[in-house]
Amino acid sequence: MDSVSEPPPFDALEDRILPWSQVKVICGLSRTTVWRMQKTGDFPACVQVSQNRVGWWQSELLAWRRARTPKRLPEPRAIVAAPEPVKPPVRRTLEEPPRSPAPEVATGSDQPVRSRRKRKSGVPENQAAFDFGG
Repeated sequence: MDSVSEPPPFDALEDRILPWSQVKVICGLSRTTVWRMQKTGDFPACVQVSQNRVGWWQSELLAWRRARTPKRLPEPRAIVAAPEPVKPPVRRTLEEPPRSPAPEVATGSDQPVRSRRKRKSGVPENQAAFDFGG
């Protein structure tokens, strides 16, 4: 009896070495982040394709992506406004008259108040004046 071997999985037949341009689409990370993750073992290692070129096995990248569970942001909680604190009633004695707001100081006109500094015109005292008018 001849033993029938199972065919290799479909992924093995289609496994390819992908360049960085396709890797970044799959992983969604920057090149620096991938490099750091490779150093810690959190990302599949690259394969030396030629002297100046590297690539990544597609099957390893897809397995990494399936195993990686993205962290979801927590659901926003409904913001409930705190009730206003109850102020105790103000008690006044008979001797204390009710307070009135402070009177506004009148400036004498509706014009805005201008600075009282004198502006120096011309040349400062310690500087010589030159007249080139001729």
